[in-house]
Amino acid sequence: MSYGLVWKGNPTLVEILTPEPLNSGSETRASNFEAGLVLIGAGAFFATTAALVKTTAQHDVSVFQLLLLRALIGLAILTPLLWHARVIPWKSTHLKLHLTRSVTGGTAVTIGFYSFTVLPLATATSMHFTMPLFVTILAAIILKEAVGWRRWSATVIGFLGVLVMIQPGTAAFDPVALIVLFQAACIAFSVTAVKRFPVRESQLSMMFFTFVSSGMIAFIPAMNAWIWPDWTQTGLILAVSFFGFFAQSMVLRAYRKGEASYLAPLTYVRLLFAGALGMIFFAEYPSVATWVGAGVIIACGIYTARRAEVRRNG
Repeated sequence: MSYGLVWKGNPTLVEILTPEPLNSGSETRASNFEAGLVLIGAGAFFATTAALVKTTAQHDVSVFQLLLLRALIGLAILTPLLWHARVIPWKSTHLKLHLTRSVTGGTAVTIGFYSFTVLPLATATSMHFTMPLFVTILAAIILKEAVGWRRWSATVIGFLGVLVMIQPGTAAFDPVALIVLFQAACIAFSVTAVKRFPVRESQLSMMFFTFVSSGMIAFIPAMNAWIWPDWTQTGLILAVSFFGFFAQSMVLRAYRKGEASYLAPLTYVRLLFAGALGMIFFAEYPSVATWVGAGVIIACGIYTARRAEVRRNG
C-alpha cells in the first residue's frame, strides 16, 4: 500500500492532510497529473513562505524565534489531525529513522530560514536545487549504488553552475551561499530517509518529528533574542507557520502520490515564484550569472533524477 491525495469533491482539512491508501505501484497519468498540481502549489506556498520569512526578519523578529513559534504553531495544528487519524508518533517502530530525518530536516529548515533573510530569494532557492546532486553522492557513498559516468558528469557540471552563480573571489560573493549548500545536503539526507520508510508510515508522524526537532534546535537562541511580538509581527509569524505547514504537507503528498521522475522537473517551478516575489516585494533583480548558474543546476538536477530512474527501472 502507498498513500496519496484523493480528491472527493471539496475535501476537508483532515481529508487533505491525512493519508489515504492506494495500491502500491498504481501510479497513473491521472495520479501523476494530480501530484504535479499539488507540487506546483507547494512551490508557490514555499516561495510565499520564504518571502514572509524575509519580511518577518525585517520587522525585527529573529529567525530562531520565528522557527520556535512556527514549530509550536505547527504542533498545535497537527495535534487534532494526529488524534483524528489515531496516530501516536512516538510509538512508531522506526524512531531511529525518524530521528535521522527530523534532525537533518530541522537543520535544513533552520539554514533555509536564515538564508532567506540575507540572500535574494532567487539565489537562496536556486542553491536549494543542488539537492539532487547531493542525492547522487549519497547514493554512491551510503547506499553503495552504482553511479555511472553520466550522472557523475552531471553532478560535477551542476556544482560548476554553483560557482557561476556565487562567483567566488569577486565582490558579489557571499559566504552564506556556501552554508546553503550544507542545507541542500541535509535535505538530501532527509529525502533519502523518507524513501526508506514503509508505505504505511504516516506523513503526520514525519511532520511531527520535524516540528519537534526544529523547535529544539531553535529554543536556546530564540530565548536569547526573544521579543514579545506586536500585532503585525504576530500576523507575519502566523502566516509563515500556516504557509510552511501546508507547503511541507503538499510536498509529502505529491511524492507519495506520483512518480519521482515525473515530478522532478516540476520542483523547479518554485524558482519562478521566488524570483517574481523577490522582484515585486524586495526589488531583487537576479544577475545574469544567477540565472545562468540556476539554469545549469536545474538542468543537471533533472538529468541526474532521470538517469537514476532509468537505472532503477533496469
